[in-house]
Amino acid sequence: MNAEPKKNGQYPDHLSFRQALKQLPSRFAKMCLHHWGWKIFSLFLAICLWAGLITQDPTLTRERVFYDVPLSVSGSDTLIRNGMIVLSGLEDEALYVRLRADVPQRTYSTALASNYNPRIDLSRISETGEQTLRILSTSSTTYGTVTSISPETIDVVVDEYVTNYRVPVSLNITGSYPAGYYGASPLIDPSSVAVSGPKTIVDQIANLYVDFDLSRLTAQEGMVRTALPMRFTDKDGNEINSKMLEVTSANVVLRTITVEQRLYPTKTLAVSNLALTTGTPAAGYEVKSVATTPNVLLAAGDHAALEIMETLFADTAVDVTDRSESFVTPITIRKPVSLYYLSETTITLQVEIGPVIDTKTFDKLKVSISGTSASLRASRAEDTRVAVTLTGPQNTLEALSSSDLSVYVDASGLKAGDYALPVMVDVSTEDKSSLSYTVVPTVINVTISEK
Repeated sequence: MNAEPKKNGQYPDHLSFRQALKQLPSRFAKMCLHHWGWKIFSLFLAICLWAGLITQDPTLTRERVFYDVPLSVSGSDTLIRNGMIVLSGLEDEALYVRLRADVPQRTYSTALASNYNPRIDLSRISETGEQTLRILSTSSTTYGTVTSISPETIDVVVDEYVTNYRVPVSLNITGSYPAGYYGASPLIDPSSVAVSGPKTIVDQIANLYVDFDLSRLTAQEGMVRTALPMRFTDKDGNEINSKMLEVTSANVVLRTITVEQRLYPTKTLAVSNLALTTGTPAAGYEVKSVATTPNVLLAAGDHAALEIMETLFADTAVDVTDRSESFVTPITIRKPVSLYYLSETTITLQVEIGPVIDTKTFDKLKVSISGTSASLRASRAEDTRVAVTLTGPQNTLEALSSSDLSVYVDASGLKAGDYALPVMVDVSTEDKSSLSYTVVPTVINVTISEK
């Protein structure tokens, strides 16, 4: 069959297209060899094709090393249910490893250490004492296979897990209440707890304290609630590390203990001196004075109650019947029901009892002259009589008569002449030191002459 003739020097359309397809590879090759732009494009295309093939082949891997990879710890709850707990070996600095993995090319740049889940499983522990745990990891087709972990194992010390029930909570109170306020007895909630943890630590616990600083309370009337941390001490008072201890109450884990404190405003109130004694002292004696120590007390209560209160009174009066000497005795102060607190409920009462002081006058007493020498003679200008008034204990005065008084003037050392001498009195009684006197007239005229 003859080929179709050319039309205007060109092949027919179907022949020219077929020939063009045949000539396309050689023409493309000539273009790449003789044109640098096409060369670069070809190289880029080849790289892309190679990279695509690489990423689609999971068997092509590269080693990657991860440093300071943190370990996760699992199985703690299971271990505690089995009656055990890790005492040491799980400190933060021990829970880091170096991990090597063969990572597929397609995920090499996105792979993280956490994708391999390096971990230790405490539920594998079956007995107490020092145990060696293998570090586990997870491999996958996505992120490859872990080839090594350094270190491969970790050593831990395992102890029994025990619980000490009904451990009392003690309050260690420091500081002072805010100025102008007083607090009721603090309440602890809860007052006892259960303490769980390693047996070697729990067995050391002698006290559980909560430190309560009164000076940190807010200065306001009413209830104040404060959440405070706990601390543990042994029998010698040394602090016990509580990080591994769990404190519970009614199956609720506690981190703090609540202390409730009600504050009341305060006011100073005077103790009244009225009605502190009853009865009558012995004859001739009387109550000279009464005094209380202290005589001012600090009271605390509702603000409205304090506003109308100024004085406090003794609960009962002290009986002084037939007493003749001073004495000291304790007395109870009556606390009004509207007050919550008194700084003292028992104070000291000092009762001074002394003789009744009275006066007694003796009239027309004769005055004698004493002390003149043997060569002189003394005489009064006139027969002067004096009145003596004694002041002193009533009982002493009642026992005296005029014969117990000696009234005189002293002329000792005087020469002849006229003198105005003071009148002196001497009382014949053992209690003369308690007496004083006045004389009328106070002086008399005396003449001293030679014999």
